Amino acid sequence: MLIDHPAAFRTRAIADVLRPATADEVVAIVRSGRGPLHPISTGHNWGLGSGLPVADGATVLHLGGLDQVRALDLDRGYAVVEPGVTQGALAELVRDTPRIFNLTGSSLHTSVIGNALERGVGVHRARAEDLVGLEVVLADGERHHVGWWPGTSAVPRTHGLGPTLTHLFTQSSFAVVTAAVVRLLPRPEEVRMLPFTFERDDLADAVDVLREWTAQRLIPPTTKVYNPVAAQANGVRDYLAHVCLSGSGDVVEALSSVLLDAARRSPLLAAPASAADEVVRRTYAGEPDPADTWFLRKTTGCPADRVDAELGLLMFLPIVPFSGEAVTLTEKLVRDCCPSAPGVTMNVLDSDTVDHVIGIGFPPGDLAAAAEARETLDRLHDTFAAEGFLPYRRDVDRPVAATALQARIGQALDPGGVFAPGRYSAGR
Repeated sequence: MLIDHPAAFRTRAIADVLRPATADEVVAIVRSGRGPLHPISTGHNWGLGSGLPVADGATVLHLGGLDQVRALDLDRGYAVVEPGVTQGALAELVRDTPRIFNLTGSSLHTSVIGNALERGVGVHRARAEDLVGLEVVLADGERHHVGWWPGTSAVPRTHGLGPTLTHLFTQSSFAVVTAAVVRLLPRPEEVRMLPFTFERDDLADAVDVLREWTAQRLIPPTTKVYNPVAAQANGVRDYLAHVCLSGSGDVVEALSSVLLDAARRSPLLAAPASAADEVVRRTYAGEPDPADTWFLRKTTGCPADRVDAELGLLMFLPIVPFSGEAVTLTEKLVRDCCPSAPGVTMNVLDSDTVDHVIGIGFPPGDLAAAAEARETLDRLHDTFAAEGFLPYRRDVDRPVAATALQARIGQALDPGGVFAPGRYSAGR
């Protein structure tokens, strides 16, 4: 069968689509020799190819039917989830408990495991940091647990004794992941959003202020900065920064006072509370919104199950130094590359690093618009690469060649090519 994609990625020839419902069925499929297999969780990797494989001839292994939460421990703060468990389902499961899950701004229908294996970004930290252990099915059909797993010790730890193998299987095609242990965060006593705005001429100075606040631990590394196009969804015409404070009510109150006073000596202007509305606050508080409001109103404008049919979307996701100079250069590069100004969201990852989420939209089915969007994406990749600002996630038409060592590991784990090469192991 041939599978087209509305975002104008190359048409793929797919051998078959298999939908197992249990990990045992996954083992049976792997052992059956029906490869090369291309595993996906729910296929909602929008703007990067969704569920498409890199190469023709693959059999898609759709794991959405593995949707069980196998274990939940609120005392030690972890859950064991399968690939079909969505972030909305897990967040709902821990609603009104002492724990929250690290949500993203994407749809509640997206897979916890899929996004973590892609090293996506939650509102509190990178999703890869939520991973503690994985259950993987190797090319010979054997099932293994790597990292920490319930029963191995009393304390969940990201790094155990000896070599840590968990992240051998993130952004890789060495195995099928059939379950994961993910950490749950303590529920904060209070979550308060402080929105700030600033003008284009103040971009460099404002970013440097936010970086200094982050470096000095006045604010956590969870700030989001929206360019004027993206900020419109929050009713703002200038740049918009969402600063989140959480924890003890007394600490939140004290820090709020300090920050508002510091902002008066900076280009940052305190914005109305409506610029960081209750939907945003609830997302940081780990409270799922059944209406998927953030995704619908602030991101795509259409429901999750209609994105691939109704929305032409390409994504470019570069990593950039957290400095006013670098971010100002980034904004110039975007303007130079894009015929019309796209929405851009900057996610603070730590005191030295921010990622950029740059969405290029176009009418689905419009071949000329799709071609223009692809040309824009090509310019972004080439122009940003020249500055050393590389994307942290790739699309299906721009796979990364495996290094020599990665190829050796892939050959050792999968000598028969049971798994199709992925976006991070092309040429393996």
